[in-house]
Amino acid sequence: MHANSYLIPPPFPEVFRNGIVHPQLYLWDSWSYFEDGTFHLYCLALSRAKADGMPLESSGRNEYPFHIRHFSSTDTGKTWKDEGCFLSPKDWRNVSDSYTVWSGGVELLPDGRKLAAFTALDKTDAKHPFIQNIGLVVSSDGFQLDSEVKTKISSPVTDRKRILDKGYYLGREEELGNDEGEEGGPILAWRDPFVFVHEDETVSLLWAAKVSALRGAVARARLKKTGDSYELDELMPAVAMPDQETFTQLECPKVVFDTNSQTYYLLISVCNRVDESQPESEVGKGINVYKSKSIDGPWESCGPKILGDRNLFGPTVLKTDFENDRLLCIAPYTEVAGPVKALTFAPVFYIYLNPLRVDYLD
Repeated sequence: MHANSYLIPPPFPEVFRNGIVHPQLYLWDSWSYFEDGTFHLYCLALSRAKADGMPLESSGRNEYPFHIRHFSSTDTGKTWKDEGCFLSPKDWRNVSDSYTVWSGGVELLPDGRKLAAFTALDKTDAKHPFIQNIGLVVSSDGFQLDSEVKTKISSPVTDRKRILDKGYYLGREEELGNDEGEEGGPILAWRDPFVFVHEDETVSLLWAAKVSALRGAVARARLKKTGDSYELDELMPAVAMPDQETFTQLECPKVVFDTNSQTYYLLISVCNRVDESQPESEVGKGINVYKSKSIDGPWESCGPKILGDRNLFGPTVLKTDFENDRLLCIAPYTEVAGPVKALTFAPVFYIYLNPLRVDYLD
C-alpha cells in the first residue's frame, strides 16, 4: 500500500471546452477509442490537492498513486465530460500489490468489450520504485472493469530471461527499477502498452522498452484469447527506430493502420532524459512519426520531431482520416508549458502525414 492516501475526486460536473483544464486534477499521457458516435479518452490523473487540502506540487507527483481518468466527447473533441476514475491501484489488488499505475491503451474487441492495458508499478524499496509490469483488464462498457478479468502479461522480474532472449535491455537484476536510471541511462522501460486489433481480429500489444541503457525500442507481443480475456502468446523481438540515436527514452507508442495503402503509422513520444533528477526544463520532448508495411518494421521516419514547440507530449489518435492524409489527435501539455497549461489538455489538432506537419485548431 502506498504511504499516501488515494486522492480521487468524483466526476467534475461542468463540461470542458477546447481542451480539458481540470480544476481538481493534473492530467498527462492519453489513449482512446471511438464507439457509437462517442470518443472515449483516458489519461493519467492525480489530485491537485493532498488529502489534508494543501496544494500538491506537480513536481512531486511520483510520491503519490496515480489513477486512470475517463472523459467522453460526442462532438469530435470540442467538449469533454468527466466520467471519473476508470482504474486505480486498489482495483488491481487481487492480482498484484502494485502501488501506482502508469499509462496504457484501450481498444474495442470483436465482441464489443474493451480490452484495456496499463502499467502497474512495484518497488523493492524507496530507491527502486519503478519496477514496471504490463497489466490487462476487460470492460464491457468502458466505464467499469469486469471484476474477474484481470491479467498480468509481462514482468521484468519473473520474465527476465524471456525478455533478454528477445533482444531487450534490462539493467542489473539487483538494480531493477532504480530511481536514478539504468547504467548511465534513464529508468527502466517496460511500460505504456497500446492495444492493437488486427484486420483478422487477432490482438497485439505494443509498449515502450529498451535495447540498451540509452536506446529506446518498441516491444510487441501477440496475445491469445483465454476464457474471457487474453494472455501473452509470444513476445516478439525488440524493434529499434531508424533514428534511435536522437533520443534516450521512447514512450506511449500508438499505431494506426491505413487499409487502402496497407500502411502502418507509429507515433511515439520521445525525450532525451538520462535520469529522473533532471529538471523538466532540461529535457527536450516531442513526437516522432514513422510508417511501415509491417507492424514489426522496419520503420521509416515520416519527418522531423513534432509537437515539442507547443510542449505537447503523450498524444492519442482520436480519429483516422486517411482520405485526407491526416489524424485527429489530442494531447496534454508538459510541465514546462507554464502554470496555467501544464498537465492540462490542449484543444484537438490534426497531424498531416505526407508531408508531416501539424494543424493546430486553436
